[in-house]
Amino acid sequence: MSIALVAVVHVLISHGFAIGLLTLIVLMEQLALRRGDGELEDLAKHLLKPAVIIITAVGAVTGAGIWFTVSVLAPQGIGSMLRVFFWPWFIEWIAFTLEVLVLLPYYFLWERMRARRAGLHVALGWSYVAIAFCSAFLISGILGFMLTPDGWVQNQRLVSAFFNPTFWPQLALRFLGGLALGGLFCLGMVLFSRKPGAELRRRVMRLLGGWILAGGALAALAGWLYFSAVPRTYSVHKVFAVLTSHLSQEGWLLWLGNLLAVVIIAGAAAAALFRLRLAARLLIIPAMILAVGLVIEFERAREFIRGPYLMPGYMYASQVPLTRAEQVRRQGMLSQAAWYAAQPPGLEPRAPAGHALFMANCGVCHSIGGLNDIRDRLAGRTQPSVGVIVRRTEQMVPFMPAFAGTPDEALTMAAYLYELSGSRRSMEAVPPIGRKAGRHE
Repeated sequence: MSIALVAVVHVLISHGFAIGLLTLIVLMEQLALRRGDGELEDLAKHLLKPAVIIITAVGAVTGAGIWFTVSVLAPQGIGSMLRVFFWPWFIEWIAFTLEVLVLLPYYFLWERMRARRAGLHVALGWSYVAIAFCSAFLISGILGFMLTPDGWVQNQRLVSAFFNPTFWPQLALRFLGGLALGGLFCLGMVLFSRKPGAELRRRVMRLLGGWILAGGALAALAGWLYFSAVPRTYSVHKVFAVLTSHLSQEGWLLWLGNLLAVVIIAGAAAAALFRLRLAARLLIIPAMILAVGLVIEFERAREFIRGPYLMPGYMYASQVPLTRAEQVRRQGMLSQAAWYAAQPPGLEPRAPAGHALFMANCGVCHSIGGLNDIRDRLAGRTQPSVGVIVRRTEQMVPFMPAFAGTPDEALTMAAYLYELSGSRRSMEAVPPIGRKAGRHE
């Protein structure tokens, strides 16, 4: 959940502001230069200030925050990704640095360069857009790999990993979706800002209405191509992934919500296109909220439909590589856990071992007392049934990987989970577990 929250905020800023809104601002400046329209130029600069603050402050912090949360919560997964994508990621960091180095002079030197070399200033703006696109190009290859590593599993080649089956449709979806999202943000700012005069506002509304409709339609096409490229084994999990198990039998809710979002977003864009300011002002706020909801839905679906894998064909969600699964089942999870210290027999309850096994096997998706609370899943179950679930997770729920560990570790984690569900005597029946080979002592 922590990774998802930080990632969604960063995606909204990196796509909606850094790509979409900045592209519009540079386009407005280009049009203002060609037409000699000083009022349009003033509006472009007016929109640039909040965009620069949000991109350089919130965008940069959440970008670093993704690295921090992923490194803490999924160190084996991010370590494997770094080994595969070292150079693309290194180049992406350079691209991000260049974005900031170009964006700041684009904003702070606006007056000086516009007075002396206006064309060069516009070129600086398009340079920023080109770098932002390069950044999206690089990150699309890395993110697509997490769901569709495809040929890389067999040949271990970087080219196969980067240009995976979902690379091109995902790149198109992120770029076009970013343009449409930036158009919505820009329309909201124009509608409620006092800066543009009535005539300029009407002209800009018409531009933004067409921009959002065209970008949104193309992004929807790219989204369809993207999910068409996702193996059906995973794409069928979409409803379950978005609505969770509680509402998974009510799949119509998802499609109704998506249809409602499309109608309201298109309605806001159409109202702007036909210069209906009151209708556009009434629709733009719900349209922006629903657009953010679509981004959350996509990112959640992309993350969850690949269960029980972190990277299909390579690593389980428990961060155990498929090639090491049998070794972990034979030698135990705790014998290789860097942050677990076995409790001296007879001095402490077995809860620390059970908790360590729970965090290693289930912690990526489940919490204790938070989102997707494991206690809700176990409420009312008997101890034998909890033991069966632990030993048969992959057969009972296709989202979950098989338990990684020895039979003794499975017994320890089952007793720990049963105690979490309410029983206080469960752990007393389980002998202490040793670190070596994960066996009871």
